[in-house]
Amino acid sequence: MAGGARGIQSIEISGRILKALVEAAAPMMLKDLAQAADLAPAQCHAYLTSLRHVGLVHQEPHSGLYSMGPFAMRLGIGWLQSSPLAAAAIRATRALTEELGIMSLLAVWGEHGPAIVHINTGVAPLALNLRQGTLYSVTGTATGRVFAAFDERPEVTRQIARDLGDDGESRALGSHVTREGFEMQVARARQCGYATAEGAPIPDVNAVSVPVYDPAGGFALAVSLIGRAAELPVDAGSAAARALLDTSTAITRAVASGVAQARTA
Repeated sequence: MAGGARGIQSIEISGRILKALVEAAAPMMLKDLAQAADLAPAQCHAYLTSLRHVGLVHQEPHSGLYSMGPFAMRLGIGWLQSSPLAAAAIRATRALTEELGIMSLLAVWGEHGPAIVHINTGVAPLALNLRQGTLYSVTGTATGRVFAAFDERPEVTRQIARDLGDDGESRALGSHVTREGFEMQVARARQCGYATAEGAPIPDVNAVSVPVYDPAGGFALAVSLIGRAAELPVDAGSAAARALLDTSTAITRAVASGVAQARTA
């Protein structure tokens, strides 16, 4: 379809409303949502009624606040199931979790940073508030630093600047990261191919994260392992880091093989 092809205005307006809810990342009042979507409140309310009917928007019965609905989650899961790269990553990380007994997860870039899109729970579940949609700090977590080190999109750079602020320091999740310290961590990640977190921002919990590339060589997502320090050492040359790097390579190769087979079919 040509770039200037005529679309359906009502769908595009609904898209503006949904985008405003995603960017807010919190329940919204009607007047604030209407303003963010550049609509009159009455017009916005009419669209919200239809979006509620199909499950894309939820309204709290007591407060009246609007948020994303359950069908929005199903759309995200549908993307995971239909994307060859995401599907390959889910299979590979599930196998890795079964082998190591450690939690693994996938993260992609969201509106305000890395967002979890899939979690494989380990043998001994951690008491962590992690779920699909959870956002990671770019500067304060291993997963975030993988995006900082390997994802070249300008929005990543902008989020880093917001995290560090004017004083060049980040206190996300209770951790204290200086610009100099963060840049050293990013340089180390680029050198070894993965990022780590050791007892921070969560005491006695370690993490290791690696980039996953699409067959064309572009950064696609991050896969991470999270576990108790005794179960997941992240020192130089750790077995978990090597296993995760091998998993990342296997994901890219599996997708590339599928693309090649499709072209010759």
